[in-house]
Amino acid sequence: MLQTYWCQVLANLADHLTGRVPTPMQDYTSTDMRVEVSIDAPASKVFHAITDSDAVSLWFGYRVDIEPYEGGRLAMGGFDDNPDPAKVLEVVSDRKFSVDWGDGGVGTWELEGAGGKTRLTLVQSGFDQANPPYAAWGGFLSGVAELRRYLEVPDWKPIIMA
Repeated sequence: MLQTYWCQVLANLADHLTGRVPTPMQDYTSTDMRVEVSIDAPASKVFHAITDSDAVSLWFGYRVDIEPYEGGRLAMGGFDDNPDPAKVLEVVSDRKFSVDWGDGGVGTWELEGAGGKTRLTLVQSGFDQANPPYAAWGGFLSGVAELRRYLEVPDWKPIIMA
């Protein structure tokens, strides 16, 4: 959890110092895992960035293999190193991407594009309320901070390398 926390803190600090709106931080007191951010990129680019294995691996900073179709798999660390990948539940081009993480619940990325910008809503639901997946949610939020930078910052480099 500390690595993803510090990656997000550094991304938010860099954003703050350059006048950009920071990504919301993890709230460890709530089981409501929902965040909305605005991304200065069309929905098609955002959708590609969250469903293409190479793109996700680049901005997330960790190998992620994705089969972007209903019934496909999503494996943190890649298919070869993850014997229990998540299951892709729903794919609506440029609009929605939903993944079943098992005990961690269902992660849903909803995109609404207009005027060259995209409102991204990320929701984690269907998990045990007595045992919220805070570590996974923190990883998602850290990832969203880097995703925004990947799509918006000229000459982008991962925050840990910038």
